[in-house]
Amino acid sequence: MPGFMQEGLPVPSLGYKTLMYKCHALSSLYATMITAAGLHYYHIFRLTEIIDNYGHIMTVAMIYGFTISFGVYFITVATGNQMRMSGNFAYDVFMGACLNPRVGPIDLKMWAEVRIPWVIVFFLAVSGCCKQYEQYGYVTPVCFSCSCQREYAHCQPQNMAFMTLATWLYINAWYVAMSLTAYYILTLL
Repeated sequence: MPGFMQEGLPVPSLGYKTLMYKCHALSSLYATMITAAGLHYYHIFRLTEIIDNYGHIMTVAMIYGFTISFGVYFITVATGNQMRMSGNFAYDVFMGACLNPRVGPIDLKMWAEVRIPWVIVFFLAVSGCCKQYEQYGYVTPVCFSCSCQREYAHCQPQNMAFMTLATWLYINAWYVAMSLTAYYILTLL
């Protein structure tokens, strides 16, 4: 997806090296929204399926999230790149062993904070509105919630370039992104 490259702050744990971030979350969000609208319009994938299968989707999302968390932890420990370990396995897994986990050019903390939770919350709100319209022929004031979620989903990727200059990317460990992801999902329950 199109986007610009942004240089982050110097990371003390990497000898003050700066990491590059490709800021293309906004174009990815719009591509996702356009694709979802097209799939819904042509009855290939109805957006109401999201709210109908909420439990299944969230179960898979949580399993996937835990798999990534444990995977990053074990790979970090196996390669000897862990930092600030306490010696308590449970604590170290959830606090994070790696400060800047990356898969190629993708920063997993940025991806987990910007891409996943806001898009899930937005599409859950849209799905709820679609379900109401499908069942009742109108949408109740919950549509306001949908527009607010769109603003949140739009604001995070739009400000991605500024996030790369935030200190949490190089000071805090993996737990920040994972705890925020869990918080955003659990607020829906």
